[in-house]
Amino acid sequence: MRSTTSGLQPMAADNARKSSWTERRTRNRFRLVLPVVFHWNDGTERSEVGYCRNIGLAGVFIVAGNCPPVDTEIRIDVVVPAFYPEPKEIRFHHHGRVVRIQTDEDLVGFAVSGHFEDDDAIQARLNARTFGKQ
Repeated sequence: MRSTTSGLQPMAADNARKSSWTERRTRNRFRLVLPVVFHWNDGTERSEVGYCRNIGLAGVFIVAGNCPPVDTEIRIDVVVPAFYPEPKEIRFHHHGRVVRIQTDEDLVGFAVSGHFEDDDAIQARLNARTFGKQ
């Protein structure tokens, strides 16, 4: 696999999961564990917390005890914790739709396909290999 400018290793689509599951991703995802807060409305406004297990510009997989139903529109705040000297966390906002719920012996979570609010700016930085530079 190739290295990215951020040093993260992308998950190759064919290595993402070894099973009979069909890979539908069109963009790389990255193994990155960050806390998330997610919101959806099923007649009642709901909010839950979890963490992302992998993330990419077109989607995210969230591990959580309470999963929204498949085909539900969802808003996700991905939280990058603050590190010294930065006094405040950074939040990336993602909008999408739940496309799959996964319940294994040791994992309960769901996959979301969608986009980040500023994914065009993120993609432009990645393409210019200047991600993280201001």
